[in-house]
Amino acid sequence: MSVFNSLYAGQYDQLYAEKNYLNECDLIEAAVKRHANYAVDTIVDIGCGTGGHSIELARRGYKVTGVDLSQSMIEHANQKSALLRAEQHPIWLCGDARDFDAETTFDLGIMMFAVIGYLTTNEDLLKGLRNIRRQLKPGALFVCDFWYGPSVLSAKPADRVRTLSTEDGNIIRASSTTLDVAHHTADVTFKLWTLKGDRLTGESTETHRLRYFFPQEFALLLSQAGFSLQSMSGFPTLDNPLTEQTWSAFVVAKVG
Repeated sequence: MSVFNSLYAGQYDQLYAEKNYLNECDLIEAAVKRHANYAVDTIVDIGCGTGGHSIELARRGYKVTGVDLSQSMIEHANQKSALLRAEQHPIWLCGDARDFDAETTFDLGIMMFAVIGYLTTNEDLLKGLRNIRRQLKPGALFVCDFWYGPSVLSAKPADRVRTLSTEDGNIIRASSTTLDVAHHTADVTFKLWTLKGDRLTGESTETHRLRYFFPQEFALLLSQAGFSLQSMSGFPTLDNPLTEQTWSAFVVAKVG
């Protein structure tokens, strides 16, 4: 499956303009305050997209490396971060969670916006988690969020159409989802059209396969990858319990 091609990547920030990166970075810092054994200075953001979390964390004084599989997303992140002071500028790497090599180790790893769900098999997830652990310092934290299985099966993702007005025209995005309950995956197909007046200026279709997880399953996979679970809560909090109304779970784990 080809995901986050140049057209979709180019419209990504407008499509997700309502996403509250500031609050999510506050949540990450709260997790660090509660669970870290030492001061966090360096962060690796796996699946960084266009840099929403990376750039905000860099503004807060952290040394950030952002990694994403999509070269188009990395290019947009690099353009956005040009507004930062030189000493704040993140390092951007195009790479796969399963085998990227940042050639250093970090105090904290993050994997936000359900990116971990793109590792859809146990084998790929363990490969990704082990590769991330290899690049974290002993005792370092790893935080992520994922689609919470009981809620996905209870509420089920709805088909949606969304229209956005921009300075350049309109963006129309239609999404439809098919669940594979045997494999705990959801195929989300996005169709994107960009229009200027009544003229079609761009069109793309891509399908994203995402895995949803169940709490005991995810805790076991973390353990097999060399992490110890610290907390699992209803996103975007550290304390709310998980329920069938909780679409996403927020996880804090520690190396070792």
